[in-house]
Amino acid sequence: MAIKSNDFRIKWLIVGLLAGIIVTVVLPDFFLLNNSNTNQNINLANSKPEHKFAEYSQWPPFLTDPTFDLLAWRKHCWANQMSLPTGDQKLYYKKNFTAHAICRNVIDNIQSIYNIETKIASVQHPTMFAEKIKKLFNYDAKLYEKALDQDLYFVMNKYSFEETVYNPLRGRRPIQQPEIPIEQYLKETMEKTSQVCDLCNYQKMTATDSLGRMENRNAYSAANAFKFDQWHSMFMPKQHDITKITLEELKDVYTLAWKWIRAVHKQSPSHRFPALLWDSLPHGGASQVHPHIHATVHSNHYYGQFESIRSASEQYYRDYKHVKNQKGKNYFRAMQDIHTALNLTIPLSGLTILVPITSRKEYDIIVLAENFDERFIEVIYQILQGYFNKLKQYSFSSCLYLPPLSPNKDDGGLTPVYFRIIPRGQPSSLLSEVSSLDLFSIYNVNKLPSDLFAEIVTWFKAT
Repeated sequence: MAIKSNDFRIKWLIVGLLAGIIVTVVLPDFFLLNNSNTNQNINLANSKPEHKFAEYSQWPPFLTDPTFDLLAWRKHCWANQMSLPTGDQKLYYKKNFTAHAICRNVIDNIQSIYNIETKIASVQHPTMFAEKIKKLFNYDAKLYEKALDQDLYFVMNKYSFEETVYNPLRGRRPIQQPEIPIEQYLKETMEKTSQVCDLCNYQKMTATDSLGRMENRNAYSAANAFKFDQWHSMFMPKQHDITKITLEELKDVYTLAWKWIRAVHKQSPSHRFPALLWDSLPHGGASQVHPHIHATVHSNHYYGQFESIRSASEQYYRDYKHVKNQKGKNYFRAMQDIHTALNLTIPLSGLTILVPITSRKEYDIIVLAENFDERFIEVIYQILQGYFNKLKQYSFSSCLYLPPLSPNKDDGGLTPVYFRIIPRGQPSSLLSEVSSLDLFSIYNVNKLPSDLFAEIVTWFKAT
């Protein structure tokens, strides 16, 4: 019994010793850790997360002349002018092209920014549906064969992550025509809206900002009544009907906007990043039929979409600044070179018009320039005339981003003048030209860039 009693006492002694260790050592550490985590959560909740924008390097200046011998490229390298180069090089490049340094360099340049590939999408048609598709193609056997095994061209920008898929056969789908002919719609709309247009009666029916009203012969300014930025105004031609706008009127609009942008920067030097945005007609996103351009000057950086392109440009520069023969690459100039090699650019004095291989819609056009001047406005006007007279497209959306204002000698991230315009479909149509594809996944275009370019280049033949 004495032995059992001693064993019992020893067991309780051990239990008490362990309990003491837990109370004096483990529990305090647990409460301290829990309190530390609580404090961290409180600190995180009270802190304001800050996004640090990229520290931009000094890129080489953007110039519009190509950095490679275009004649040598066409002579020794590029064979297929009607498609996009993919993995099968025999389809696109000339025999023995690898023997020429220029071929290797330009192809490396293309692959440095873009990933281009072709995939085959196969379908099968039941007899009745097959007859309908054949009729759609006017019983062209080759076209119907392509409909069974469709070529899809995927183009992704590795830096901006813009991606487009091209399927030319989708452009042959039957599309519902507008119930009202475009000419009738425009005539009736202009007559009706001009009678009650606030922008025609701008002196009484539009607001002004602290810089006051600006006006010249053909244009005037007005502060936006419902702003989306601290400095946000609108610039309008006095002409109500966009189909009748003249080159002189367009020059006056952009000239006045540029005057306002400089005045904003003078009053508030931290506002350095100008943007001009233009939607045409309600189907194109405009709240008024009267033409009006939104002008803003943002602080610290550009708006998100263009800032993402600027950030991609910085990453591209950093990736290649130490690569032999690639040191000091300018992303915008490299992109221009690529489109020049693919025969998708129109070079003019000091600016380049291009059809991007990551187009968002058919007849998507980008203009890059060293300077913003009257010549640049003339090119915008020529594009508009092409939209109106050749395509019968009067609804569009466009952006014009100007380089940062008052750059210092050590300023980084200096962009070229960048203009982009996209048609928005027939203004009287009940159909939207934007779908879940465009908004949430991938841009879908139904004509190859080479086909689009063949049409667009004719707009500038007399230039």
